[in-house]
Amino acid sequence: MTEVIDRKHAAANPGGDDPRAAVAVYYDGACPVCRREIGWYTAMRGAAGIRWIDVADPAAPLPDGLDREALLRRFTVRRRDGETATGAAGFSALWRALGPTRALGVVTDRQPFRLVGEGLYRFFLRVRALWR
Repeated sequence: MTEVIDRKHAAANPGGDDPRAAVAVYYDGACPVCRREIGWYTAMRGAAGIRWIDVADPAAPLPDGLDREALLRRFTVRRRDGETATGAAGFSALWRALGPTRALGVVTDRQPFRLVGEGLYRFFLRVRALWR
């Protein structure tokens, strides 16, 4: 199930354009695995239209209604429709926004893949805690 944590269209917008027009990815740049994976995504077709925000950077602009700690705890993506998805649902939203992974995003946003994906993501969070 997609976890919606913010329905507002407000988000950090360093470029001055409408923040609702782009997908925004909030990730933990202090996590070496997270940073490497984001580097892989940013090289993909379609990545230029996504706003990549490293929330580990204290100067990073944050969306209204969410604090830095909440964004550091779970991978978060604000979709074009303004809804915010976290964890495995966030990855599905990101994959839908990128050309090469669009089909993967569609498939993983359905059961039973959604449930399995969230279980795997929660396992990753436990392992990730050991790296901090």
